[in-house]
Amino acid sequence: MSTETAADLIDAIYEAAFFPENWLSILDDMARMNGFHGTALFNASARGSRALASRSLDDITQKILAEGWMTRNTRAAHLLNIEHDGFVDEARHFTEEECQRHPIIMEVFRPLGYGFGTSTAINVPSGDKIIFALEKKSVTGPVEASAIAFLDGIRPHLARAAMMSSRLEFERVRAAVETLAMTGLPSAVLGMDGKLMACNALMENFAQVQIGASDRLYFRHAPANDLLKSALLRSKEGIASKDYRSLSFPLPAHETKMPAVVHLVPVRGNARDIFTHAVFFVIITPVDRSLVPTAETIQGLFDLSPAEARVARLLAGGVDVNAAAAQIGVSRETVRS
Repeated sequence: MSTETAADLIDAIYEAAFFPENWLSILDDMARMNGFHGTALFNASARGSRALASRSLDDITQKILAEGWMTRNTRAAHLLNIEHDGFVDEARHFTEEECQRHPIIMEVFRPLGYGFGTSTAINVPSGDKIIFALEKKSVTGPVEASAIAFLDGIRPHLARAAMMSSRLEFERVRAAVETLAMTGLPSAVLGMDGKLMACNALMENFAQVQIGASDRLYFRHAPANDLLKSALLRSKEGIASKDYRSLSFPLPAHETKMPAVVHLVPVRGNARDIFTHAVFFVIITPVDRSLVPTAETIQGLFDLSPAEARVARLLAGGVDVNAAAAQIGVSRETVRS
């Protein structure tokens, strides 16, 4: 619901700290109330960037994502170097000569009709920078001083709400990990840089896992580490478009260590992603052959066909390929496939 006054907007900003899905309407209202075309909210850090933007800015966001501008946004880097605790009128910090040196301005913003903007960066305790950027079309004229004054007036509230959102999202992540411990599952959450953001005691003490330097999670089975590294790389490449998926892989039995299955489950949440760099839940399911799940359970967990699920259950129960083929009534090659 749109806000009509500054007081209404401030109330909505604090509400968004607890209900992150409301940030999108706040971005719309910030733009509408000050003569801008739309607002973008993004988190810039060494670990990568995530963004949320008004629907009216879809032309910009789609082009930026499609052409990979997120990793070469020199305009944003230039603005982040400006030391000012408030919204800056970008026209005062970009001469025409400087604009010519920023490809993103010349190849993205100007061809789409954008010519003016204002932005501010807010540092939060997690070490990230939360950036609000409002964009104007060239035909509507430059940023007005009254708009800067209005935005500077609500900036302290944006800063407090961003800090609250950041902290609350971390607490939600940690609570989810501890809840999984109640089901007996070793669990953790990884950030896009591969570091542990949170993990429960079951994960810390699981024999097939070790936590190394810089809070990195390692498996004692080398091929599993390769799979984890590959999954993190794919997530980093596809994070802006959400093009990363769940993955499951085995940890074979080793000496006295029981086998297990590792599940990487993507952390998703629209605006929540702005305030936490969580990428994957890591959930480990120890395999007790005396408690092998039903074929239906295996089918649902791993998206298998009914035939594949039956084979998986037999193999998990200790039946070899030849015996499984005989029981199901198919060839050994079919079972191997």
